[in-house]
Amino acid sequence: EDLALAPTLDGVDVMVAGGGDEVLANPGDLLIPGHEGMIYGPYPMTATDFDGTQVPVVTTAGNYAYAGRLVVGFDKDGNVIDIGGNSGPVRVAGGDNPDAVMPDPWVQTLVVDPVVTYLEDLATNVIGTSEVDLDGIRGHVRTVETNEGDLIADSLKWQAEQLAGDFGVTVPDVALQNGGGIRNDSTIPAGDVTELDTFDMLPFPNYVSVLEDIPPEQFKEIMENAVSRVELGDGRFAQISGFTFLWDAAGTPQELDDAGNVVTPGTRVVTIELDDGTDIVQAGAVVPGAPDVTIATIDFLAKGGDQYPYRGAAFTTLGVTYQQALANYIVDGLGGVIAAGDYPEGGEGRITRLN
Repeated sequence: EDLALAPTLDGVDVMVAGGGDEVLANPGDLLIPGHEGMIYGPYPMTATDFDGTQVPVVTTAGNYAYAGRLVVGFDKDGNVIDIGGNSGPVRVAGGDNPDAVMPDPWVQTLVVDPVVTYLEDLATNVIGTSEVDLDGIRGHVRTVETNEGDLIADSLKWQAEQLAGDFGVTVPDVALQNGGGIRNDSTIPAGDVTELDTFDMLPFPNYVSVLEDIPPEQFKEIMENAVSRVELGDGRFAQISGFTFLWDAAGTPQELDDAGNVVTPGTRVVTIELDDGTDIVQAGAVVPGAPDVTIATIDFLAKGGDQYPYRGAAFTTLGVTYQQALANYIVDGLGGVIAAGDYPEGGEGRITRLN
């Protein structure tokens, strides 16, 4: 996307990209074992801007794998004329690696050791057990229903149901969790589930929120957004609770402007049916007389994150993070047991894809 953006810009010397996790490297660069086959391109890559100027573009893989180093030479007029030969990824290494960085004693004592101790405590605090492997792999939660996604979406709906009376909001009909907010990128094996597992799954300061009385036409647009960029593994794909829906990958993906207004109507959502049997969408169209829908979600999405087209709709934040909601649901909502019958591998058919 950064390479595609460059031709629309001018006056830019360097582009530093982020979020894609591509590995950029040159011959001879020291990489993390296993990354040799993951190289996306050289460091830096080069794009051409609006005026025809060559612009270096850099990024590094995430999860603290590398620091990026770009050495740039300029002429007296401020034009880029040289890229230093020592530019490239610098892997973050420890242990017995020859390029290991020696820990700073002060930082080790005051930062690293306390955090490690705290994480160890989280890892030993067992809050439940799962009868089934929980699938939180990044490429899955962003493209298909998974049982971990079902569990998390259910926890949002359950937590909102518990707190609705205290906050004076309607009990939600449905819940949505974007796949981009699920971050463990792994399969959690059947067995003990710890408090650390819930933080691994849901690490951000996102708060459970409720949007009341969303019109059915807007709810269809919300779900069109959820499946509009599946081919790109975009984080907006929704894991859901309280309804089922069928979508067609051959349909037209919805496009929105920056304000969340529909520029290109989507035709991917074929059916939406609430768990009580109420039809919201049939044959790609909103059912006449379909009711408004109250949604439990996270405040990131309620504010329009991932282009969710709530368009400034009022929402109520319930004072509980989505991680805490998941922990509460496992302990109190499920009695400490994530049953295979309720959360089978591959999900229970809430989301169906055609084509």
